[in-house]
Amino acid sequence: MRWPGFADAGTLVLPLPRAQRPSRALVLDGVAFEPKREHHVTVLGRTLGARVRDAIAQRSVAERELADAFEALDWSWADTDAYVWLRRNKPEGRAESIVELIDMPAMAAFHYALGRRLGERLPAPPAHVTRFVHGDPEGIGVPDEATLRALTVRLVAKDEVAHAL
Repeated sequence: MRWPGFADAGTLVLPLPRAQRPSRALVLDGVAFEPKREHHVTVLGRTLGARVRDAIAQRSVAERELADAFEALDWSWADTDAYVWLRRNKPEGRAESIVELIDMPAMAAFHYALGRRLGERLPAPPAHVTRFVHGDPEGIGVPDEATLRALTVRLVAKDEVAHAL
């Protein structure tokens, strides 16, 4: 996969094909979720993305080196059928999402390579795709495992979402 570059928000995301998007709304425990408009995997969120862009600007990290490390990896992924309901209180109101955890080994390898360039250990964020949203069409943001655990409302069985996929 080619290096996608940084998005306007300072993130690094991998868009996913349209065919894998939910087609219908989903109601769980009385909460109505809408299918997320677009699907992607966030490789670098805003906070880490800003740090990396600063390192590039200060020339302590070369973007071409990051691109080469990125392009050397196999960014294929596999569904796991493991869904998690997340909830976060934001200044503009409560946001909820149903995310699917995915198997994407390149995520950990890329964060390891990035951490070496930054001179620190960088744990990989949980590879996931936001499938459904409530309260914020953009979703929630899950930069690490601790955040995933803290925001978890409950696990969601595949048969609870299957009719909307």
